[in-house]
Amino acid sequence: MIGRATVLALLTWLGLHAAAAHDLTPFQEPGRSHVLHEDVSASGAEMINVETYVPAACAAKPCPLVVSLHGLNRNAEAARDNWGEAAERYGLLVAAPHFDKERFPTRLFQQGGVRGEPDRTRWVYSIIERFFDRALKSGRVSGTSYVLFGHSAGAQFVHRMALLLPEARYSTAVSANAGYYTLPVWREGAGGLAYPYSLEGTPATEATLKAAFAKPLWVMLGDQDIDPDHPQLNKSRGAQAQGANRLARGEHFMVVAVGEAKRLGAESRWREIVVPGVAHQSRQMANAAADALFGGK
Repeated sequence: MIGRATVLALLTWLGLHAAAAHDLTPFQEPGRSHVLHEDVSASGAEMINVETYVPAACAAKPCPLVVSLHGLNRNAEAARDNWGEAAERYGLLVAAPHFDKERFPTRLFQQGGVRGEPDRTRWVYSIIERFFDRALKSGRVSGTSYVLFGHSAGAQFVHRMALLLPEARYSTAVSANAGYYTLPVWREGAGGLAYPYSLEGTPATEATLKAAFAKPLWVMLGDQDIDPDHPQLNKSRGAQAQGANRLARGEHFMVVAVGEAKRLGAESRWREIVVPGVAHQSRQMANAAADALFGGK
């Protein structure tokens, strides 16, 4: 006869085993959840928590994946939940990795750990690609690409990843209300400033920039994101040179991008989308992006 202690130990083991499986395999149940993703970056081996959402429509079939990047507050749960309504409306899986400030300061999060690191596999941007590999292996993701979305600081992450890692498998990258930009030029085109204000100091070449222009990048701008004194707005010299507020800086970025694509003779798939009536509001921008991406399908 099995003793009570043995039964309790067995139940504990099964519970831990189930929790481990739950934590390591993404998109296994409907609703809000999370998965732990072990990876490596410029700061070493990392265990990254990825917040996930599976709408009811995707409980029994594969669905498209949206990877949502949080802003300066590092709130991955909010980055996931901002896509909740759209996920239900259009049948989308959502994954929002948490890059905490302690392990991923600005040079690693917004700037990707690019400077001084020739090995692209150690850039933080590459973590998204490796998580996508795991997502595909789960059998829960449809297609062979994902939508990449970021708001504010997350938008900085997104447009720099699009610039510097164009081989990534995103179908569309959406940079919404970024605080400032890496201009798609080198030092001489950016007032003598190097990365993160220009491509100077990165491995980017004219060939990789042409490849970046060939991939869809949407620069989404709230037409009311015009506060020059917003507490989270970057006020460095390089950022101020791009404009007084986020709307102006996004418009400046696109003017520079259009000119550079023309100089290179490259066909550009980059778009500027101005969202009326929206300020620095991440959920509204996520819904606008979802409607633009999936509303016509």
